[in-house]
Amino acid sequence: MLTSYITPNLYLTRDESSIIDLLVDHKEMPTDFENSHVLSFYHERNFHLALYFPNQEDRGFHMYVVQDFSMHVDELIILREIFASLISQGYGFPILKKAHDQTDNMVHMAKTFRVMMNPGEQDFEQ
Repeated sequence: MLTSYITPNLYLTRDESSIIDLLVDHKEMPTDFENSHVLSFYHERNFHLALYFPNQEDRGFHMYVVQDFSMHVDELIILREIFASLISQGYGFPILKKAHDQTDNMVHMAKTFRVMMNPGEQDFEQ
């Protein structure tokens, strides 16, 4: 299975052709495939966090997508906790730490994005 939903608004995909298409479209495609990469970008109202693993046993891209991320902060928190859990279990510390930190930044900036992306809507507390 190439795409797995973690929650109704958070999923993981390993569909490399769609991941690469989005990375190219957003000028985020890495040129070095010998090192790990964490790439984040916004497409429509969604937050995309792509990870590239160079290891032979798990080579390739994984991408987490939080749909309408400014309104689904709980999914950002779940994603951050997934990375924290993997780190505490000893998996891929440097790349996962970077992914955790980028997700944590999005959690803290979500209210600002919500105001920018939903002008005129009444604000609500997280």
